[in-house]
Amino acid sequence: MTVDEAKANRELRSSFSWRTIAAAVGMVATFLLTVVVVRTLDARDASAFFAVLAALSIGPLIGRLGLGPNVIRLIPAEPDHESRRRAAGTHLFATFLLSSASAPVVALCATAGLIGHGDFVIVLILTTVVIVVESVRLMLSDIFAAYGRVGASVGTMHYIRSAIVLPVIGLLAVTLERPTLALLLSAYAIVATVQLLVALWIARQDVGYTKIFGVSTLKTAIYSGTRLFSLELSAFLMMSGTIWLASAAFSPVTATHYSAAATIASQVTILESLTALAVTPPAARLWAAGKKTEVVRTLSNAATLNTLVTIVVVIVMAAFSGFFLQIAYGQGMKSAALLLVILAISGIFQAALNVNIAILIISNHLREVSRTATLVLIAFVPCALAAAYFGGPVALAITSSAGVAALSVAEALTAKHSLPRAPHAHLGVARAVRELTASTHG
Repeated sequence: MTVDEAKANRELRSSFSWRTIAAAVGMVATFLLTVVVVRTLDARDASAFFAVLAALSIGPLIGRLGLGPNVIRLIPAEPDHESRRRAAGTHLFATFLLSSASAPVVALCATAGLIGHGDFVIVLILTTVVIVVESVRLMLSDIFAAYGRVGASVGTMHYIRSAIVLPVIGLLAVTLERPTLALLLSAYAIVATVQLLVALWIARQDVGYTKIFGVSTLKTAIYSGTRLFSLELSAFLMMSGTIWLASAAFSPVTATHYSAAATIASQVTILESLTALAVTPPAARLWAAGKKTEVVRTLSNAATLNTLVTIVVVIVMAAFSGFFLQIAYGQGMKSAALLLVILAISGIFQAALNVNIAILIISNHLREVSRTATLVLIAFVPCALAAAYFGGPVALAITSSAGVAALSVAEALTAKHSLPRAPHAHLGVARAVRELTASTHG
């Protein structure tokens, strides 16, 4: 093992370990938050809250417009610190502009079900503010990751925000007789804003806040990011985005059941997301140094362990989800167990194959990634609409899961066609563990 590969593996282990801890805390916090919401708000407001949570996923995707993966690709390959600061500042400023323009539209889509109710305007404004805050903070997290600042990157993840906001909202739910949706979102906005302000202060050495950004520089950053946006948009719409579709097509109670299942199922793919966040920066540095074989080996080993853990999680979920849903949400939510398992199965495909997306990005095959994602999304949308309006929640869950799996398979085939060698999960679990945990080199 080379020195560079050993160093990359150490960064990967550190990043993945801390992100896993943060994700575990965040997943529990998200789950408990859904319990508080379902048990505190009525069906209309609970469904609206889940729609807002979905908006907090799609909003930053649109607001960053693929700039996050792009900055992770650029900064590790840039040897000059001032150039890195300039690139970071340009991407952060572009994120602020894009999110400020797009957040009101996303917020309106998320809160459309509240039109005609007294708290619609305040909920719309709060959702808009939180989307902008989340977009900028998540870009900072990507910038920290690109610099190799693992602790700062983890601290600005949305999992930490979920962990911080849970006790605040829980306290409001316990102490107030009838907390409103607007009040809970106000607490959410305050916590998210404080987290962003802290992150901006921490990032002052790595981001050029005072630089003057030319129009051409912004255009270049946005253009590169746009090519990755179709990938992020497709991944969102095929899972979390179906929550909006469920809110429009199903009754409030059924929509709440589907929304809860989709929200929890999306956490199953968290290991794949964590792996991508942890492995891409060091892999990009290895790739820039010409260590392409090492990159493929590292990504393949990560996919192997990721797949094994995800399979175990899905099996446990299939066995016990009905029991836990009933305890957490009440007897009426037991029917959501089938939806949860169906949606979670797609996580196995993501765990095994999505490392191909990482290598396509760091090898600058952005056009190929974008084209593949767009084609899969075009095929998915009419199927999802038909499933929701003519098939019901189970049909929508099957379509969503199949769409996510199809995207992973398609990107893997794209990598196989575009690169001499593509990463993939393998059966050598012991070897994967040994190589990823190795700290020596030879």
